[in-house]
Amino acid sequence: MFEDLKLRAISASILVSILFLFALVIPILLVPSIYMLNILFLRELFDLYSFKNKLPFNKIILATICIIPLYFLQTDLALTFFFNFFLFFLVLYLSRSMGLGVLVVYVNLSISCLLSLLASPTEVGGVSFFVVFVLAVAVADIGGYFGGRIIGGPKVLEKVSPGKTWAGIIAGWISVFLFYQILRYFELFLSDFFIFVFLGIALSSQVGDFIESFMKRNFGVKDTSHIIPGHGGLLDRFDGLIFASFFVKIVDFYLLT
Repeated sequence: MFEDLKLRAISASILVSILFLFALVIPILLVPSIYMLNILFLRELFDLYSFKNKLPFNKIILATICIIPLYFLQTDLALTFFFNFFLFFLVLYLSRSMGLGVLVVYVNLSISCLLSLLASPTEVGGVSFFVVFVLAVAVADIGGYFGGRIIGGPKVLEKVSPGKTWAGIIAGWISVFLFYQILRYFELFLSDFFIFVFLGIALSSQVGDFIESFMKRNFGVKDTSHIIPGHGGLLDRFDGLIFASFFVKIVDFYLLT
């Protein structure tokens, strides 16, 4: 039932340790690390596309070009969307794949949301909430993993993600709710509004998981890469975080207004 649990636990522990190192011990490295992570995300996307097609350019160079629009979100939102609009047509022209262009912009905008949240003055901004946000996504994933493996039951979208069950989905929600209650015990995020924020993080991270599963099925692969033992690729590990960042950014806009 839990054949891959040990490997997943070791990999997850290493990732959490790196997160705390960059976010709390050496915060100056957090933003550059997010930029580097985005390059690796895009490299995995280009590798997936190359699984069936050959790209006529260096994938690392293109990935580096693709992250340039991220810089502008902190100063000009309209300019960010303009650059990503241009980026979509650049990738479409080079790859002749509309799907790849959409995925590149999808990943790029999610990272833009993360970077802007780090600089936001609201309750969902800053390094501290970033750490809590990442942990909440991880808790939803872990709760869903155990709930699905132990309880099993009916599948949610079997053709998209055969391993996802309703029991796992609900277990993920319950796990994040309990995580939120622990935070409240330490007098953090006391407003009842945050109950919905944390449950929204759980739900949106699960949607991100399904999006990534659908993407992999279209590309005909099981994992986006094999860089993380027990998890596959970086997109496999951070799929929930990528989509959930849009939800948290919407909450951030709401709090700003």
